[in-house]
Amino acid sequence: MIIKASARSGARNLANHLASTKDNDHVTIHEVRGLVGQSLHAAFLEIDASSHATRCEKPLFSVSFNPPIGAEVTHNQFENAFDQLEQKLGLVDQPRIVVFHEKEARRHAHVVWSRIDIDKSKAIHMSHFKTKCTDISRSLYLEHGWELPKGLERKQDRDPFQVSVEEWQTMKRKEIDPREIKQLSQDAWRSSDNLSSFKLALEERNLFLARGDKRGFVVLDHQHNVYSLSRVGGIKTKDLKSRLGLPDQIDGIEKVSRYIRQSLTQEVRGRIDTMKARHKSEFQPLEDKKMQLVFRQQAERRELSDEQRVKRHLLIQSGRDKFRRGVRGIFDRVSGRHKRLTLINQKKGALLEKRQMENREKLIFRQNLERTELQKSIIALRHQQRQERTLLAKRIYEYRQSEALRAKQSTQLEAWTKARNLSKDFDKVSSKKGRSDDPSHKPSRDKPARQRTRRRDFE
Repeated sequence: MIIKASARSGARNLANHLASTKDNDHVTIHEVRGLVGQSLHAAFLEIDASSHATRCEKPLFSVSFNPPIGAEVTHNQFENAFDQLEQKLGLVDQPRIVVFHEKEARRHAHVVWSRIDIDKSKAIHMSHFKTKCTDISRSLYLEHGWELPKGLERKQDRDPFQVSVEEWQTMKRKEIDPREIKQLSQDAWRSSDNLSSFKLALEERNLFLARGDKRGFVVLDHQHNVYSLSRVGGIKTKDLKSRLGLPDQIDGIEKVSRYIRQSLTQEVRGRIDTMKARHKSEFQPLEDKKMQLVFRQQAERRELSDEQRVKRHLLIQSGRDKFRRGVRGIFDRVSGRHKRLTLINQKKGALLEKRQMENREKLIFRQNLERTELQKSIIALRHQQRQERTLLAKRIYEYRQSEALRAKQSTQLEAWTKARNLSKDFDKVSSKKGRSDDPSHKPSRDKPARQRTRRRDFE
């Protein structure tokens, strides 16, 4: 399973994130160990309070365990992975909280350890924890016979797509799918071989290449959101530099934003908004089905939980009834019967707990299969809508190119008309000047001579 870890602060925000059912179908608090508070907020605030006696600014060590899609991982397998990691990182017997999330037919776990050693009043140093998490992840894949991801086989082949939880949540609040930005960027990357072709390929997908303020190459969408090509686009920085060169030769973010505002007319934005509204309405029936399915699954889990609680209560009650009181009870303790009954009750309790855990897992796996069927329809609709958005982006690009060509032709026509008018004016002036230079048309200024000539002719 893929293991991602980070040391962090913000106890309240982390508790809100792990307890949120906005994006998760089911949230289950599996374990709270070594803490007085048994709720998420109380447990995290307790860890945060214990860090005040130290200089530790990030007392929480948060780890996510993500099994491969379709793998049915039991609680014992999850707990084995938790124990291996805490042994490797030196977090044995440290307080921890385990939360299971289920969404999109995928079950994963979040484990949060406290880094604060209460006895020593100092934080446990987490050296090279990313490398250790990768080692444990690789060993778990080999142990369970799962297909190794390329990034675990060779470090050079790992996906550079690295979006933090905060960035992912910010994009989801803006109704942006980071995976779609990655797919579009990589499609444009595969269909280009230099800077100009890559820039045109991005514009065909309604993305615009720019020079970032902190990072070299970034892309902007029509809403002026900025994405790093190396992080969100999933393209390695080394490959970007080798193919595109230095980012100084392209425009900055502000200039590209002005270009987007000028190129996207009101008509184009109207088409984009119309498609967004239509896509949202198409998703609504599937969202309603998902809500109904989740509601029914939650009811089934509550029913099973109540049934198992009654069975545990009956087993405890029957075990208590076997102990005798008074003098007989004293005799049972002396003879060893009391101890023997205690061991029998413990064994029965462990067997019941194991059986109930298996029943819960069977229910979870069955419900995940039901959710998988619905998820197939959701994925198909997402794929269809992504294709429609790509086609619309291509049409917008063609419209933008035609408008640019029309504007260029209009400018050329205006320049040609102006030059033609200037040529006509020049011809008129030249013709007038030519007539004035002709002697036959030149008016006579020797009036007295003509009068003398006429007088002479008269005489």
